Amino acid sequence: MDTKIKKQAEFLRDTKFVNDVHLGKLTRLLRMTGFDTVYRNDLEDDEIIRIAVEEQRIILTRDLGILKNKKVQKGYFLRSQQPKEQLREVILRFQLQNNMKFLSRCIICNGTIEKTDKSSVESCLKPGTQKHFNDFFRCKDCGKVYWEGSHFNKMMMFFQNLENELERS
Repeated sequence: MDTKIKKQAEFLRDTKFVNDVHLGKLTRLLRMTGFDTVYRNDLEDDEIIRIAVEEQRIILTRDLGILKNKKVQKGYFLRSQQPKEQLREVILRFQLQNNMKFLSRCIICNGTIEKTDKSSVESCLKPGTQKHFNDFFRCKDCGKVYWEGSHFNKMMMFFQNLENELERS
């Protein structure tokens, strides 16, 4: 396969996940990294399987039992119990190094995030946030507002380290 076709195939790939109830922290990391990830901590195995089949999602789990169900088409058992290592494991397993879109999904509801004007979110902000920040983002689905606060540099350092680590793998 020539390089141009391979790059187009990677670009067009839409890898989506549904996580079992034990993977809440991984879910947040996957969403922060831009991966469409369904998760609720009250989903039963049958519901996870139904979502996976209907929405063509990959089941991520630490429970081998769910993967033994004949209805499961795509699934992966995570070896690590540490969320950051699980994220690395998923990205490497599914070759998603070039598909990461940092901070493009809401960590709460999985919706997409878009840049928004400060004036449209000022009523939701605390006075200190209004005073010190000018760039804001909002989830299209749940309306959660994000900004580049004190946690932003720490998250970006984590993602930069992740990218560097993945390049060496």
